[in-house]
Amino acid sequence: MLRDGHTEGLSRRELLQGMALGAVGTAGAGLLAACQAPAAQTTDKTDTGAAEQAATATTAQRSSPGQPATLPAREEASNFNVMPDSETKVGNTYENLMTALAGETAANAKYEAFAVAAEAAGFSQISRLFVCTADAEKIHIELEFRLASGMDEGTVKPKAPEIEPDSTDINLIIGAKGEIYETSDMYPAFIEVAIKEKETAAAQVFTRAKQAEAFHAQLYLDAYNTIDTPDDEHYYLCPVCGYIHKGDDFETCPICLTGKDRFSAY
Repeated sequence: MLRDGHTEGLSRRELLQGMALGAVGTAGAGLLAACQAPAAQTTDKTDTGAAEQAATATTAQRSSPGQPATLPAREEASNFNVMPDSETKVGNTYENLMTALAGETAANAKYEAFAVAAEAAGFSQISRLFVCTADAEKIHIELEFRLASGMDEGTVKPKAPEIEPDSTDINLIIGAKGEIYETSDMYPAFIEVAIKEKETAAAQVFTRAKQAEAFHAQLYLDAYNTIDTPDDEHYYLCPVCGYIHKGDDFETCPICLTGKDRFSAY
């Protein structure tokens, strides 16, 4: 049964906003505070100009939460370490591709179901985000399936699970948790194995998927924090690696350097 915070009163919204502060830490707290803070009333031109600059900065931050122009190469990056006490069952590269395929297939099914639920609940922008992310997972599925099929011609795609959506706020947290797991645990472990086995193509596909999932998680948390104060920005999907950018303030994909003109808008 679909449930939505719009029907449960102000106290639920206040509780969710408190949860959001814990979920995203200091950066999220600053963003939420900026959204909630009352505008200063002043007739001083200098103060008014400063307030306008602050409002512009807040809008820019919400449009592109931590999305850089480029990312360092994997060999130079500091965020590819394998999690201690990893939850990932690791095998050889082929087995890891099949595990990743199952995870991406499940994520695609979840996000498609979440998109329908969000639209029905009146969260049109969040619905677009879920659709965009579902399509991003399709990109990862095709890349990983192509590699797995090259290793074993008999490879069959995993079957998508049945999904029962929850309320939109909870669906955003479910999505963020899944993306954080993939970017911080599953893919780093698979990348390590692919490098050891000299499976260069698999290491690259896993790397790009890992990087894209981190931005997906970030966008889900941003949407969670601002669920009751949406803006009119669109989401843009890179057709090569599945990276998603919010807003049109970019030129290329920071992961694979694909040009903006090739991105799809949502």
